[in-house]
Amino acid sequence: MTKCLAAFVLVLALSGCATARTTAPKLSPAKAAQRSQPARQWVDTHGIEVAVPARWKLNRGLCGTPKADTVLWNIDAILACATSQPTGLSVVEFSGVLNRSAGWYRRHTTRVTIDGAEAFRWNAGVVAGSREVQLIFPLRRITVSVMSPHRALLSQMLASVRIVKVNADGCPTRPHPSYRTGSRPSSARRFIPAGATGLVGCYYEAGWLDRSNRVGSGAAQRVAKVLNHASWGSSPAPRGSIASSECAPSWNSFSIAYFEYALKQPVAVTAHLDGCTHLGASNGKWGVRMSHAWVPTFWANVAYYGSVADVWGCGC
Repeated sequence: MTKCLAAFVLVLALSGCATARTTAPKLSPAKAAQRSQPARQWVDTHGIEVAVPARWKLNRGLCGTPKADTVLWNIDAILACATSQPTGLSVVEFSGVLNRSAGWYRRHTTRVTIDGAEAFRWNAGVVAGSREVQLIFPLRRITVSVMSPHRALLSQMLASVRIVKVNADGCPTRPHPSYRTGSRPSSARRFIPAGATGLVGCYYEAGWLDRSNRVGSGAAQRVAKVLNHASWGSSPAPRGSIASSECAPSWNSFSIAYFEYALKQPVAVTAHLDGCTHLGASNGKWGVRMSHAWVPTFWANVAYYGSVADVWGCGC
């Protein structure tokens, strides 16, 4: 009897240990939902951010047409080289706002407000096997098109849309550029102080943040080098390089480069690489002229996005 009782107690103890080892702590519904969601990355323009799967590679398109699950920045339409879109893609596309009548908006869209910004939601139907929904922000002149064959992913991306004043790289979404030509500085003064540990590049179109990028100390110092070797003043575009009908003011689009330092405040440089006049950069005290080295340096080190062809080779 004693042996049987001991064996019974041993079985209970073992089963209790097994139960303790296999029982997992319960998660709250919110925590469970959070853990079930795949990793995300934030993409943005004009102060509008959208969360997309972290595994997506950006700009996987050809002539403005997506060729894989991706994010595209096609602010203007591309009609020169039409190409077909594969079926069943999940895509977020930032584009401009088409000129449509007030009646079209009343018939086809629903007015919504996202973080205080007014938008119109249009269920565009099925495009290349994917359901597409557009959020049109008229005051920001941006349309966010979201498409996916997967209803859950489409809903998640639409629900993630938010408005920010500063994006993940630290770029203000609508700044006031500080640009001064200033008086000629002494040769001993540097346009960009030495020792930059990094650089945040912010590109603005029509006053709104279009793209941004963060680079390390090596790229920051290469950009600082071409700026420090530039001549004082500002440049006009080369004669005949831009048609007068396309000659937008240089103030319409510009870049702000924030050079970061370990022990002092960042140095902000406003650069105008597009337009017809006042091309160059300013540190807020004086300006420097464009040179042949500028565009390839900005392109290679900061992934500058803009009308590169307009200023390529400008050494005037």
